Amino acid sequence: MPFFPRTANSGPALTGRAGPRPWVGRESIEDVIREAAGTGSWLPDTRRVRAVTARLRVFVQERAYDVEVAARGRAVGDPVRGPALAAVREARYRLGLGPGDGYASAITFARSLGRAAEDLLHHERRLRREEA
Repeated sequence: MPFFPRTANSGPALTGRAGPRPWVGRESIEDVIREAAGTGSWLPDTRRVRAVTARLRVFVQERAYDVEVAARGRAVGDPVRGPALAAVREARYRLGLGPGDGYASAITFARSLGRAAEDLLHHERRLRREEA
């Protein structure tokens, strides 16, 4: 059963590339985020979309928890706290939307998770920087 229901393209890459890029588990999350953001200019095959989405899902789930814990440890009036918690809420909202029913929806979902992951990284770094 395909990961994205009612997805018509389950064959080779749509872009004329030699085939899907193999999934390399050691890719940095920044590389995965860049790839998800770049799907507007090229269309990966469904296996690659599935792999990128899975990696981003796990990252967003874990990082949202970490950012939330760090932000809640701050004073209520801390200027870093509110935006970090808002980013956590937004990331969880995007995660809950799911990929939808087709290939275009799957690409949009991957991009959305990429933006959420990027935002969480930004707030995590900001929380760490403000601690020092």
